[in-house]
Amino acid sequence: MWVSDKPSQASWLSDDEKQAIETQLAKEQQHIKPVLNYAEAFRSRNVIILCIQYFAWSIGVYGFVLWLPSILRNGMEMGMVEAGWLSSVPYLAATIAMILVSWASDKLQNRKIFVWPLLLVGALAFLGSWLLGADHFWASYALLVIAGAAMYAPYGPFFAIIPEMLPRNVAGGAMALINSMGALGSFVGSWFVGYLNGATGSPAASYMFMAIALLGAVWLTLIVKPAAADQSITG
Repeated sequence: MWVSDKPSQASWLSDDEKQAIETQLAKEQQHIKPVLNYAEAFRSRNVIILCIQYFAWSIGVYGFVLWLPSILRNGMEMGMVEAGWLSSVPYLAATIAMILVSWASDKLQNRKIFVWPLLLVGALAFLGSWLLGADHFWASYALLVIAGAAMYAPYGPFFAIIPEMLPRNVAGGAMALINSMGALGSFVGSWFVGYLNGATGSPAASYMFMAIALLGAVWLTLIVKPAAADQSITG
């Protein structure tokens, strides 16, 4: 299936709808300083920060995703079926959270406020789960559910940040670069969490590792500067 590149090419929109959308998109671009090419965009302070931020964020997400069943079985005697069912709950919570957070972000037209607080919640939930330990399995598990939902919820607002900072001619490439750094972070997270679990015999160290990575992502999100028409893109 091919997706239309522009609203004007969408056959299922009326002429009035096409015009309204094109006008709104042009209005959104008016306050963004022009960027000549990808090289200039990739040197942007915000793009560099968001690359590192998404790298750190993905460490937490994929360390959690790939090792959650093993972490659960380490905390309580259970079979693979039970571990599978329990592992699905964070994703159900994440689905609901992603919808609500994306809706609220669009409603309030604010992106960062729906990214860093949720990542902070995820980091604190990991720390809390580590402090409770296997002796309080269900409370520790509940915090893991919260951590999973909190890590997934900000995806929508996060990927709306770049189009609001860079013009459309380079925004796609910048988002691809950020995604590539996230893919690298997912490899580092999944590998190193597995290494820590094997080396220490418990998930405690990996909880700390993922929490620290998320705290780093929180700080990096906070220092991203909003775009302004009179601000240099490399500033």
